[in-house]
Amino acid sequence: MTGRPTVFDWCDFLRTRIAEEQRAMEGAGSAPDGIRACEWELTEAGESELGVRAGDDVLLTVRTGRGPWVDLAVAEHLVRTQPRRSHADLDTWANLIDLLDHWANHDLPAARELLTVVIRFADRYREHPDHPGPKPQ
Repeated sequence: MTGRPTVFDWCDFLRTRIAEEQRAMEGAGSAPDGIRACEWELTEAGESELGVRAGDDVLLTVRTGRGPWVDLAVAEHLVRTQPRRSHADLDTWANLIDLLDHWANHDLPAARELLTVVIRFADRYREHPDHPGPKPQ
């Protein structure tokens, strides 16, 4: 890309990244037989292994080697980033990008303000070779 990226460059880039994340998330949220898996939860207190389960299946155990409080924090984080929640977050970002695209197509001044938010979201993809912004040093 030459010159300064346009609003539409950012929109295209982020739509592609969101689609990639959605594909990965949908794979994590499905059972091996293709049926949508149960919601992720912490394993029951008192079980021999702290971890994340979906229905009757333990998806993973958490053992950081840094103690039970750290293990619990990591397990809680994993449950909070489960596919259902990630799906909602990605849908929200896709809606913001659609709104930015619409506002930019109609030359609305608010598009510039929303672009600053979208660029901050894109920072998580800074290392991606197609990132429209300045390359990391």
